[in-house]
Amino acid sequence: PTLKTILVYPSAYFANHQQALPDGTISEGKQARLGESWYQGSLVLAWDNVKSSAHNHDDGKNVTLHEFAHQLDGVATGMDGAPNLPSAARYREWARVLGSEYEQLIDKLHKGHKTKLDPYAATNPPEFFAVATEYFFEKPGMMKRHHPELYDELAGFYQQDRASK
Repeated sequence: PTLKTILVYPSAYFANHQQALPDGTISEGKQARLGESWYQGSLVLAWDNVKSSAHNHDDGKNVTLHEFAHQLDGVATGMDGAPNLPSAARYREWARVLGSEYEQLIDKLHKGHKTKLDPYAATNPPEFFAVATEYFFEKPGMMKRHHPELYDELAGFYQQDRASK
């Protein structure tokens, strides 16, 4: 409901980027992007990536799904990895399942193990939700087999069973 503008660039673009490093210093620079989503206003997409991800339905990558997931995430409490859910009980279950899956992903990556989800999902909870959304729509069978509780949470939220199609 707060999305006002969708800006489409022909291809990847550069944006200013700041990152706090573990030692407390701030790293600044330009970062190439394929999309971004701003709470309360705008969504940006690189058109060539939108088209290429639309043609490959099962690679688990779709910038459009990813950025719109961020918009859905921001509806209830800001972009925190928890979209608007119908009850406190659903928020508790969402936090339990997605929190556990997020921690397991981080743990596997720290141990050097391969993961079914893109490692970018370990960036933070909002990115976990956005990447999980991509996989829910693009690799539903894999998600249901390897992450059944995560699949069920997303199936409930999106009100569809993608793995049965």
